[in-house]
Amino acid sequence: MRVTPWMEQQQFLYNITNIDNAMQNTQEQLSTGKTLNKASDNPLAVSEDMDLASEVQETSGYLSTISTGLTWMNNTSTALQSMISQLQEVQSDVVQALNSTNMSAGGQQGLADTVSQLIQGIYQTADQRQGNNYIFGGQASQTQPSTYLKKSPSDSPAPVPSGANAEINYQIASGVSVSITVTASDIFLSAPSSGVSNLQDTLNNIQADLSAGNESGLQQDLNDLNANLTQVINLNADLGSRIQRLTTAQNQLQQYSTNLTNEKGGIEGADMAQVITQFTTDQTVYTAALQMGAQILLPSLVNYLPNS
Repeated sequence: MRVTPWMEQQQFLYNITNIDNAMQNTQEQLSTGKTLNKASDNPLAVSEDMDLASEVQETSGYLSTISTGLTWMNNTSTALQSMISQLQEVQSDVVQALNSTNMSAGGQQGLADTVSQLIQGIYQTADQRQGNNYIFGGQASQTQPSTYLKKSPSDSPAPVPSGANAEINYQIASGVSVSITVTASDIFLSAPSSGVSNLQDTLNNIQADLSAGNESGLQQDLNDLNANLTQVINLNADLGSRIQRLTTAQNQLQQYSTNLTNEKGGIEGADMAQVITQFTTDQTVYTAALQMGAQILLPSLVNYLPNS
């Protein structure tokens, strides 16, 4: 078969186009640092890469949820610890009142005032917020807990709102939820056991009995307070176990996310040393092809003039 100049030109253009396309692909890999820049680069690898990206995104969402939950729970634990310290001071003052048989009326009233201030501090702690939400409000987190708690014997609180005793649960993995809350209802309105007053009633009884000098009443109040204090300590301990669980889940998810990201990078990431070498080779081939084409395919009119 006779090879014509036109056939040589077409073959040259075809080859030079392929080399140019290869250079463009290599240049795109250099600029993005990725081997997968469009679906046609490697459909199977692109599909796997998209699946990994979806998993990374889901894991990132769970990590964000856990971080928010841990902030809430750590703030709650700090507030509970403050309550426990204040309750221990009230406990100490009640013991002092019981052991001071010859206390003057002024001293007795001073002790009653001191205990009253401590109790108001406990309720102030119950009103702590994270952002615009009351951390002890349960699902009624927009309502200030002290508004529906009886803070003194003469107080007239509002009705307990719907959801105030309901927990807030955060999903930390597929099908796994953890409560992040301790509610004011758990602390103040739930009796530790049958026959024992809840903390709200105990604190009100202490205030009334201290003011009245009711020693036998104070003894019962002290017994109730001991049980109430143990209950609050147990609530804080239970919260601590949930904090530990979320922290463990957070560490595991962070490691899993790192593994996914590394795997995703291995699929889509370009070997820059290899890409640079390939680009240099492509440039050399492209330049040589252009030079050869200039010599073969672009003859001058001088070639067709007679020798005479």
